Amino acid sequence: MKKKIIYSLLLLLFLGLGFGLNYAWKSFPLISSYGSKIMCSCIFLVERNEKSVMSQELRAFPISLGDFEVDRDGKKVTGSVFGLAQRVAIYREGQGCTLLSGLEEAEVRNQEYFEVPKPNWSQDTVSWPNGDKLNDSIMNLPNYRKIQDLINFEFEDSIRKSYLTHMIVVLHRGNLVAEGYGNDHDIGTKHTSWSMGKSIISTLVGLQVDKEILNLEQNALLPEWSDERKDISLKNMLQATNGLDWVEDYGGVSDATNMLFLKPDAAAVAASKPLKYEPGTHFYYSSGTTNIISKILRNRLGEEDYQRLPYESLFYKIGMHHTIMEKDASGTFVGSSFVFAPARDFARLGLLMLNKGLWQGEQILSEEWVTFATAPGTVAPKGEYGAQWWLNAGNPNNAEDKLFSKLPNDAFYAGGFEGQWILVIPSKDLVIVRLGFTPKGEFSMNDFASNVINLLL
Repeated sequence: MKKKIIYSLLLLLFLGLGFGLNYAWKSFPLISSYGSKIMCSCIFLVERNEKSVMSQELRAFPISLGDFEVDRDGKKVTGSVFGLAQRVAIYREGQGCTLLSGLEEAEVRNQEYFEVPKPNWSQDTVSWPNGDKLNDSIMNLPNYRKIQDLINFEFEDSIRKSYLTHMIVVLHRGNLVAEGYGNDHDIGTKHTSWSMGKSIISTLVGLQVDKEILNLEQNALLPEWSDERKDISLKNMLQATNGLDWVEDYGGVSDATNMLFLKPDAAAVAASKPLKYEPGTHFYYSSGTTNIISKILRNRLGEEDYQRLPYESLFYKIGMHHTIMEKDASGTFVGSSFVFAPARDFARLGLLMLNKGLWQGEQILSEEWVTFATAPGTVAPKGEYGAQWWLNAGNPNNAEDKLFSKLPNDAFYAGGFEGQWILVIPSKDLVIVRLGFTPKGEFSMNDFASNVINLLL
């Protein structure tokens, strides 16, 4: 009997040891990579400090197991777990942070970079929306003061115990009418987009479709897609109906996390996936898809035009002077996830979409593209997706079955991990940007936006 007990205990011990080794083998590199990338961007691009980042973005288990060494002179962060699985993220001026993911640091730092200088005028003395000078008389209108009170409540201690709101900006009729900042963030702080970046990639594609450089129906999108994947169209890619076999999961090592944190070429990881469904027949949200689109842009435009595109053709035209798109180690913009901007810059993108591509008298983006991007795709079951924008259109067979029960059906938004939002409601002439650290999703944009709408009545 004693031998059986001993054997059983030994078996459990070996099983536990095996599980632990397997967990460490798979998870430690991901923890090191994720943490070093986040720390690098927050320190060198956002200009926060280590304590702030560790107490917010990197506080949860198992990321908290990591140790992250900041080299300010070398402008890089090295992550490890118990001294193992060392990974490095480097900062490059104007380009943000990049995980080396197995490439040599010198190789990545020496990549050709085509800088687009920022506009040489100050936004501080220029009126919104091109500049940051606000109209106090508008902001002090009674209903807008009530919206400000609603925002202020989001930063009170009772709220911060369950989640952290960093920034909120509310635009009504094109005016910035209320805003709030807190938890180590202010008006000038750049904030991670996470998946809001997908909507920026969509807009960049739209600019090229408007110029007839790209076509929605074109296929054979990548040289390596000579098999059945050659039938995937650009429209399929934008509407997340390409049919590629992909797992969009962030709970551990998956297609998505492998792409973003463990490999040097995000698009190559996603593009290597086989076809699972016939293109255009199955909706599946995928960060891999967006990074393939980013690579398609790079292939089509060439290196210099690709690097200059977001800044020359979009950001600097609409006052997004402080926005940075980060790249992977291969040099492709990680449009699925790594765009950094202050809340007001994100709000300007929402305003461009609200105005159907018109900006201060100039048609930056065609109205036809905005209509396409914010119209339901053919197979999303609740009409919830356009072209890299989420929609509140509702089930084609039941308009009440929609993502946001309290908001109008014409609402659409860019959404990101941990509670990032650019919400646009055309029927209310309203844009709301909310940025924060909300890993469990406690913040309800459905409730917040409906409360804002009620105050506008």
